[in-house]
Amino acid sequence: MKKEAKKAGAKQAEVNIGLIGHVDHGKTSITYALSGKWTDTHSEEIKRGISIRLGYADTTFYKCTKCKGAEAFTTKENCPNCKGKATELRKVSFVDAPGHETLMATMLSGAALMHGAILVIAANEPCPQPRTVEHLMALQIAEIKNIVVAQNKIDLVDRQAALENYNQIKEFLKEFGYENAPIIPTAAHFGTNIDLLIEAIEKNIPTPKFDKKKPLKMYVARSFDINKPGTKPEKIQGGVLGGTIIQGMIKEENEIELSPGLEEKKLKTKVVQISISDGMIREATPGGLIAVKTLLDPSLTKNDQMKGQVIGAADSLPEATRKLSLKIEYFKRQIKLKEQELKLNETIVASIGTAATLGVITSMKKDEIELALKAGVVAEKGQKIALSKKENMRWRLTAIGTIK
Repeated sequence: MKKEAKKAGAKQAEVNIGLIGHVDHGKTSITYALSGKWTDTHSEEIKRGISIRLGYADTTFYKCTKCKGAEAFTTKENCPNCKGKATELRKVSFVDAPGHETLMATMLSGAALMHGAILVIAANEPCPQPRTVEHLMALQIAEIKNIVVAQNKIDLVDRQAALENYNQIKEFLKEFGYENAPIIPTAAHFGTNIDLLIEAIEKNIPTPKFDKKKPLKMYVARSFDINKPGTKPEKIQGGVLGGTIIQGMIKEENEIELSPGLEEKKLKTKVVQISISDGMIREATPGGLIAVKTLLDPSLTKNDQMKGQVIGAADSLPEATRKLSLKIEYFKRQIKLKEQELKLNETIVASIGTAATLGVITSMKKDEIELALKAGVVAEKGQKIALSKKENMRWRLTAIGTIK
């Protein structure tokens, strides 16, 4: 929130594009190749070499009017080939989701923010890997239909192995209904075919049509205390909420509320500033990732404590609920159906928007269940949620639940 003077006329991104796939397949490297930003900045992420939190990066796509084919697409204002001035296409936000099996809840919260996705699959491993499967399941829950596949690490295999891997990817995509998704061979560390990847994104992941007139609804995926230790009381700044607007719009000075709030009592506050990657804006609409500075006590927002909250206009959001009635649909791709089946009195994880909470199945009837949650959530009729059950000490994505 300290970039007020960085750039005049800061522009909000139009669309959120997820980077998904199995651990260590190169999602963060692809994000860096596209945006110039390395999204693994947390000390533990750097130490372990994996993404732990959701990573974010913005970039602007350009097209050179003089060059032809994929070479015309770039993230530079001046064409890298002919050095001429390129035409701006659109600004996009990337959501880099972790691929480790223990971080599926984090990945699912990221899927709630995405409008399209780049599925990253390493060419030097058989396809599909376990998280490749689960991440594509997550896209189905989020009803994301537009994807592009980056067949990454192409530099580590020979031509025959690359073709075999390509055919594996084609079969895998067909199984999940994404058979028309383009597959772009890439070597992110060398920037290979990044222009082709941008071209595929522009052709296959359009900017959604948003209704700005609907009531404000924003999912919170991150929250921060931006005050440095030792800040004097009179200079303390309010808590910051990060995420994306699902519908409607938000402006400076707006009165807003958060639900489920604190101890399931809605919180009301005021918008002080709205920030994007390259500066401040006075109002924000759906599309792109934003940060909202508020008058909330920063102790409430530190360390992502407000993740999972829903933001709306004052007095507009429903109260939190701890009971859900769901119609469930099991995912087809599982090793054993018996292991997949949910059971009465079983504890599962329910992922709703950017929130995740434990719940106990209190009633079952064919494809319908009643769920008692450990914490309150904001839920709407018809909303799809992810249900995960514990298998071999790990939470495995097992079914889609539709709220009745």
